[in-house]
Amino acid sequence: MPLRTVWLNAVEIQGDPTLGGRLRMLLYSPPEVTPAGGQPTFIYQWTRDNVAIPGANQSEYRPGTADVGHSISGSMTVTFDATSAATQTAHNPVVIGAKARSWGFNGDGTADVFARNAYGQLLLYPTDGRGHWHAPQVIGTGWHIFNLLMSPGDFDGDGNVDVMARDGQGRLFLYSGNGAGGWVVAKQIGQGWQGFYDIVGAGDFNGDGTNDIIARDSAHNMFLYPGDGRGGWLQPTLIGYGWGNADLLTTVGHFTGSESLSLMYRNQYGGLMISEGSRNGKILGAMTTGYGWKVMSRLGGLGDFNGDGDPDVYGIDNSGAMIMYYGNASAYQINAMFNGYWKGQATVGSGWNVMNYVF
Repeated sequence: MPLRTVWLNAVEIQGDPTLGGRLRMLLYSPPEVTPAGGQPTFIYQWTRDNVAIPGANQSEYRPGTADVGHSISGSMTVTFDATSAATQTAHNPVVIGAKARSWGFNGDGTADVFARNAYGQLLLYPTDGRGHWHAPQVIGTGWHIFNLLMSPGDFDGDGNVDVMARDGQGRLFLYSGNGAGGWVVAKQIGQGWQGFYDIVGAGDFNGDGTNDIIARDSAHNMFLYPGDGRGGWLQPTLIGYGWGNADLLTTVGHFTGSESLSLMYRNQYGGLMISEGSRNGKILGAMTTGYGWKVMSRLGGLGDFNGDGDPDVYGIDNSGAMIMYYGNASAYQINAMFNGYWKGQATVGSGWNVMNYVF
């Protein structure tokens, strides 16, 4: 059989580059061969720091503990016949970040929601990973002393999801999770945080393998506080200004299906906006994902609620109904114009207005 030329477009890694996430190796467009004829076969090889990972030869790869803080890439070989093949290496290697809060507080690998009631109890609402809830659990008391609560994912580097809380004096505390729905230890990790209007867990926003925090001050400036992976901080940087019209600010993970993390918020007109990060600690431009969100009192990104592999977003309306909006990350990456951000919604709970904090 005569030698033919195989043409490959760019190979790209897409998906969630965190511990337990899902990465995909994709071609921008189908391969071509000249002269034409035959069907292609695909061979994949994932690499860690440019060394082949044994057994990692499928189109998808789930990063493990050994990958955190390391560069993951890969190559794709496309073959049309015994003498006609081409190999292309992915153009965008990714550093694997620590475990995101979307992988759950109780260690079962499914998304959870935290809520505080009027008695100061902190409750965990676990999910089954298929769009349903398990029974809620009380995981703490006396949490009424805090005026801000959020989960940064694994902030201290032990592989378990943690919670942060700010008290009325502006002190910031880290409550280290034990990976089974309980606590290991609590410690103060900062003071003077009372000047911030919002503090949200950003995930690995700067791409160095550790989870970070984004905070907005009273002048509506946005700061990135990078975590050091051991429960402490690296040097903060200013990453944005003029965020005065952003309400219900939250983080929604890899919502567009790319390796970049996203912020979501409501603007002054009730539009739901999304801004992607750049994987080097910068915020990119905003895009509108929906309208009519003035009816919502809360907004949050919990991860993949229904088990389809894409991160979802919940809104709690003024009646206390929780409405889950199912993300469309996989299809969005294939064709953003035609597939859009969402693929449906469902009411998944009621009575959430009795909670004074949900995250």
